[in-house]
Amino acid sequence: MNQWEVFVMDPAELAEDQDLELTLRTLNPGIHKYTYKRVKCRVAAAPDRFEDRLQVRLGRGQLSDRRFSIRVIEEVPRIPAKYL
Repeated sequence: MNQWEVFVMDPAELAEDQDLELTLRTLNPGIHKYTYKRVKCRVAAAPDRFEDRLQVRLGRGQLSDRRFSIRVIEEVPRIPAKYL
């Protein structure tokens, strides 16, 4: 189980049952803790629907009391393919 964090202005931006493209920060312990990834994912308000967990921070960094579950579908490259 992975633990992720996302920064949004409003938790309503995390639409359920839709493919979203988000920038997530990993909260897994280890050398890669707090690294960012751009991913395609699905989010659910039910904390047990998907295996991974997602915590939400609001615009100024306040931790939201709502918890979500998340499924990362794929990692999105940060550099467009035409520049590789």
